[in-house]
Amino acid sequence: MTRVFKTSLLSGAAALAFTAPLDAQTAPQPEERDRIVVTGSAIETASGETLQSVDVLDIDDIADSFDGSLGASLADLPGISTTSFGPAVGRPIIRGLGGDRIRILNNGVGLVDASAISVDHAGTSEVLDAEQIDILRGPAAIAYGGGAIGGVINVIDGRIPSRPIDGPVEGQVYAGYTSVDDGFQFAGRARVGTGPISFQFEASHREADDLSIPGFAESARLRALEDDDHHHEDDNDDHDHDDEEEAYGSVPNSGFTFQTVGGGAALNGPWGYFGISVRSYEADYGLPGHEHHHDDDDHDDSAPLFAFDDDDEDHDEEGDARIDMEQTRWDARGEFNLAVGPFDHLDVSVGVADYSHAELEPDGAIGTLFETEGWEMRAALVNERGEGPWNGSVGVQALRTDFSATGEEAFVPPVESRDFGVFAAQRLDLDTHGFDFGLRFEHREHDALANPDRDFDTVSAAAGVFLRPADNRFVGFSLARTERAPTAAELYSDGPHAATETVEVGDADLGVETGWAFDFTYRATGAAWLVEAGLFYSMFDGFIYLAPTGMEDPVEELPIFQYLQDDATLWGGEIYVERDITEIGPWALVGDLTVEYVRGETDSFGNLPRLPPLSATVGAELQRDIVDLRGEVVWAADQDRTAAFELPTDGYTLVNFSATAHPFGDNTRLMAEVRNVTDEEARLHTSQLKDMIPLAGRSFRLAVLHSF
Repeated sequence: MTRVFKTSLLSGAAALAFTAPLDAQTAPQPEERDRIVVTGSAIETASGETLQSVDVLDIDDIADSFDGSLGASLADLPGISTTSFGPAVGRPIIRGLGGDRIRILNNGVGLVDASAISVDHAGTSEVLDAEQIDILRGPAAIAYGGGAIGGVINVIDGRIPSRPIDGPVEGQVYAGYTSVDDGFQFAGRARVGTGPISFQFEASHREADDLSIPGFAESARLRALEDDDHHHEDDNDDHDHDDEEEAYGSVPNSGFTFQTVGGGAALNGPWGYFGISVRSYEADYGLPGHEHHHDDDDHDDSAPLFAFDDDDEDHDEEGDARIDMEQTRWDARGEFNLAVGPFDHLDVSVGVADYSHAELEPDGAIGTLFETEGWEMRAALVNERGEGPWNGSVGVQALRTDFSATGEEAFVPPVESRDFGVFAAQRLDLDTHGFDFGLRFEHREHDALANPDRDFDTVSAAAGVFLRPADNRFVGFSLARTERAPTAAELYSDGPHAATETVEVGDADLGVETGWAFDFTYRATGAAWLVEAGLFYSMFDGFIYLAPTGMEDPVEELPIFQYLQDDATLWGGEIYVERDITEIGPWALVGDLTVEYVRGETDSFGNLPRLPPLSATVGAELQRDIVDLRGEVVWAADQDRTAAFELPTDGYTLVNFSATAHPFGDNTRLMAEVRNVTDEEARLHTSQLKDMIPLAGRSFRLAVLHSF
C-alpha cells in the first residue's frame, strides 16, 4: 500500500522538492521540478504544466508501488482505484469511471485484448515490463477517442529503443518476494547495440499461491444473508447445511502465473528512429468467486450476485475453474524529424496482436474460448516540441478488431469493430497565461453476427485556460464535451455472464453517450512544501448503464440486467499536500496528506455502482542520502451509497511501513515493506468480489532493482 510520491505526484514537481534539506538555498528550481515530459498526452509538456491532473511514474516508482496487476499497482495514486477481481486481475478505475471509458495504452496504442469486456479478464499490460507509466485524468485525453472520456493510462516499455545506448550494454533487473501469497516476481531487460543499431531483450515472470487473508473470505454481511437463506430452506425442506465449510485464512483458487518474453530492434540517426518489436504474453490464473443463488422470492435485492461455493462435496482444489490466456503482439514505432510548415516531427505507432483466452472448467475442458485479432495505428504531426508559444499535434488513429466467443458463456456474439479518428490538440502559452484546445472526430462501426450492424459518428471537443499568477503557481480550468459510441458488449450482449453471475442483455438501439465535464486544477510549490488540488464535475446525457430489471432468467436462474441509457452526474476531487517538517541529525522528516472523493448517480436508478468511498492517507518519511523510511495510515470510509444490487462496504484503516535504500550507489535500489501491519480486514467497494475476497492480510515484501 505504499504510496508513490517521487516524480509521480500530480504536479510532478515533488520529484526533488522535498528530498533536499530545509535550507531554501538548496531547494530545486522550477525548471528542475518540471523536467518530466508527459508522453501520454497529445500535447507534450512538463508534468507540472498540464491543464488537468497527471501522474508520471518512472522505473523507481514502478518498483516501489508494484502490487501485481496494473490496477492494484496504481490504486494508491489519488483518484485511482481498481476493479480487483482477485489478486490476478485488476483494471484501473479513474474517478469512478472504468471499462471502455478508460483507455489503457501500450506505447500510445491500444492493448487489443478482451480486458474491457469483463472484470475477470486480465489486461495484457505487464507492470514489470514498463519503464514509465503516464496517467492522465479526465476528458483532456480526447485525442485518444471517446473511450478515453475518463482518462488514459499509457504504459511505456522501451521495447523499441528510441536512442542509441550509452555503452556496450545497459538494462535493469528486478526481483521480489511477497509473503502473503508466497509470491515471486522477476523482470529483466538488456539493451545492446553498435552505432545506430540497438536491440532490446526482456522477460518477466511472476507467480503466487493462494492469497492469505485475515479471517473469513466472505464478508459478515454475506454470511448473515446466507444464514438467513439456510434457515429459510431448512424450515421448508429440512435440508442440513451444517456440513458446509467457509473459506477462512486464504482465498481458494486465487493463485496465478504470468510471464512475458520479448525483444525489439531500432535504427537511430539524426533523422529520428524507427524500430519493430515482438512480445509473447502468457497467463494462467484461478477464478476465485463463483455463483451463489437465492431461490426464495423474499431474498434481499441488495445481496451480491455470487459467492464462494464451500460445500465439501463440490469443491475440488485440484480442478477449480481457471483462465488460460496468451497473446502475441507485434509493434512498429518511429519518430521522424522533418520541417513541414509548423511541424517538426512525425510520430508513428502500430500494434498488431493475436489474443485468446480459454475459461477452463474444473475438469480442464474449455468452457468458453475468447479470441481477438486486431491492430491499431496512430500517426501524429507534432509542432514545436514545447519550445515555442504553440505546442501540440494533429493526427489520425485507426483500429480494427475481430472478436469472437464460443462456448457456454459466450454472452457477446462475434463482432468486427472498426474505428477511425482525426484529432488536433494545441496549446498557446503566453507565459503568464495560456490556452489549450482539443478536437476529435471519430467514426465507429460494429458488424455483428446475426445482429443489426451499427455505425456512429462522434465529435468531442475540449478547451481550457491556465494562469500563472506567481512563480511556482499554476491554475487551470477546462471544459470538455465528449461523445462515446457504444461498445459491442453494450449493444449485443445476450446471455449468462459468469463473472457477474447475471444474464446480460444489450440494446442494439443504444445511442451515443454525451458528457460535459468541468475540471479545476491548482498547483503551488515552495522551498519546503507542495500543494495540488483537482476538482471535477461531469454531466452525462445518455449514460450507458447496466441496470437490474427485477426479473430472473427461468433457465439460468440468474437475475437479468439490461443495458439502458439515462442521464448521470459524477463529481469529486483530490487534494495532495506535502511539507518538510524538521531535521533530525542527518535525517529530514517529511509529511504528506492525500484526500480523495467521488460521487455519482443516475436520474432514474440512483447511485452508480462500485464507486470508491471517501479516503485519506497520512504519511511521514525520514529521508537521508542512502535510505528513506516511510510510515503511513490509509483510511477509507464506509460506503453505504450503493446501487440496488449492492451491499454496503465497511470502512477500514491500514498501516504500512517501508524502507528504500541504495547503499551501493544509485544503480541498486533495495526495498523492504510490510503492508497491513495490523492484519485488518479491508474490502474494496470497487470490486465485484468485495463480499467474497478482502484485501490481503499482513504481508512482507522484499525486492531489489538494479540498473546497469
